Amino acid sequence: MIWALPSALALLIKCYLFFYSNVSKQKYFYYFLLATLFLNAIELLCFFRLGYDFLLLKFYYCSAIFVALYLLVVCTEISGVFRILQNIISPLIAYLLSAGILFSDLLISGYQLLPNGSITRITGNYYIVFQLYILISLFLAISALIIGIAKGGVLTKKRCTVAILSFAPFITIAVLIVILMQLGYKLNMAGFLSLANCVMLFAFISLTDKHKLFVMMKFVPFSKERKFHLELRSILIRFSLPASGKSVDMKQLLKEVEELVVKHTSQYFDTQKEVARILNISESSLSRKLPKREKS
Repeated sequence: MIWALPSALALLIKCYLFFYSNVSKQKYFYYFLLATLFLNAIELLCFFRLGYDFLLLKFYYCSAIFVALYLLVVCTEISGVFRILQNIISPLIAYLLSAGILFSDLLISGYQLLPNGSITRITGNYYIVFQLYILISLFLAISALIIGIAKGGVLTKKRCTVAILSFAPFITIAVLIVILMQLGYKLNMAGFLSLANCVMLFAFISLTDKHKLFVMMKFVPFSKERKFHLELRSILIRFSLPASGKSVDMKQLLKEVEELVVKHTSQYFDTQKEVARILNISESSLSRKLPKREKS
């Protein structure tokens, strides 16, 4: 049962997000979280052999279809592209595929036991249709985010960047599973995918809060937020020098902090008036604090 622990942990995390994060106001993310929660619950039940193994397995794959659907929808919502997929094309295909899984053996024809106590599918003649749906959904979701990074506004670019990076753990584990399967290992590692999915969920939650988004962007290589964080940290380190008996120019340090904050804030607004308002200083004070290259 040790293989069930990742699934159980992922389920607890998702339950926490469902009950304690403010996701109900974000319709599509709410549906995505519900789909992943349902998938995770079924995944865990498969370890307990309740006597409805084949039915549970079918529900598991139906859930996977809707996870892929709402992942795509969330990504189109974040990026603002491919929104036509939200209402017609993807939902229709998802419902048809789910019906095919539930009411026929064309996609999933049976199941077999695994050494770790769980079960896996025996593929039907048209299982490739399910695989293509998942792969195309992932491709479109990532493509939407890439387009958002390339063509979106400042905020959209940041949201798309964080979202696309959140795919990394999921894709890494998925590739590892495929490699192990090709090597002949028969293990149910879906629980690790569920844990990786939690990273994605946390990232998506951060996208609606500008402060959380800023925190997430600190970890993005070469981002302005990371550069700001590193520059500020280097200045703050110098504030600790007096404790070791070294002298510092306090006025110069404070000036550097001010200039850094002003410079960083200026990157998010079009006019000095907006920057001055958000920093609660006058425009003349702002002009004095801006580095010369920022004034031009």
